Amino acid sequence: MRNKKSMSGGHTDWEWECWGATDPYFAVLTQGKYHAAALTPERREEFFESGRAYVAHLFDAIRSRRDPDFAPKRVLEFGCGVGRLVIPLAAVCDTVVAVDVAPSMLAEARANCAARAVRNIEFHLSDDSVAGFGGNYDLIHSYTVFQHIPVARGEGIFARLLARLADGGVGVLHFMYQTPYRTRKLGIFVRKCGFWGKQLINVSRGRGFFSLGMQMNPYDLNRTMAALQQNGVRDFYAEFTDDGGYLGVILFFKKRTRPERMTIASGDHAEANENIAARKEVTSS
Repeated sequence: MRNKKSMSGGHTDWEWECWGATDPYFAVLTQGKYHAAALTPERREEFFESGRAYVAHLFDAIRSRRDPDFAPKRVLEFGCGVGRLVIPLAAVCDTVVAVDVAPSMLAEARANCAARAVRNIEFHLSDDSVAGFGGNYDLIHSYTVFQHIPVARGEGIFARLLARLADGGVGVLHFMYQTPYRTRKLGIFVRKCGFWGKQLINVSRGRGFFSLGMQMNPYDLNRTMAALQQNGVRDFYAEFTDDGGYLGVILFFKKRTRPERMTIASGDHAEANENIAARKEVTSS
């Protein structure tokens, strides 16, 4: 069952479906040139080129920091939007499972994949239990998605996604952890005033009274790190993000539920024994 109630009193799934139906490319990359009214064929191609560049960087980072031989077969893209990252991921993996909470986003993603003859993608409507897209994954990825999910709900989804990561699999997940000071003040105002507070902010910014909002929820990284450690992650690599004062972090990690065994090549046994004997001698003296 989905929990649609948001921290500010709105319905986040409904809001995201509205974004998907009215302005899906801007909802993914909030730059004015990607608004529906301004989206030219050239800008649409630029939009997808940014996805190809991101995935190239993603794999460079994984192979240089976590696993030099990384070649995932089954990938989960959580919060796929219109397919910006799904399409380049499908070019380097056997199967991509793309999920989103908005049917309108999924419909646009399907159309974009069909237009490019990309067929190794499974589309699923997102489910908080993550039961609707079963199996384990070699790579679980999510970028600029959790920030739009209320924290309590997002933490539950995060834990369930970690359980789906195969042993030896890699996770790359993005979390925002701090909003700009002005935004925090406005957030307090909205929570006090509820629905009417959000509409007054719309008017003050020159938008329509009933304009859609877009939640930006910061996560407690202490709790995030604890969830990683409790799910078999021994270390991680991080890249910081800054989107106009919205500070975040991309976590790259590899899951190891079984400890790695240290092996010594046969030719190295003598040297290893000498080192052990030397350490014993130093300790006893």
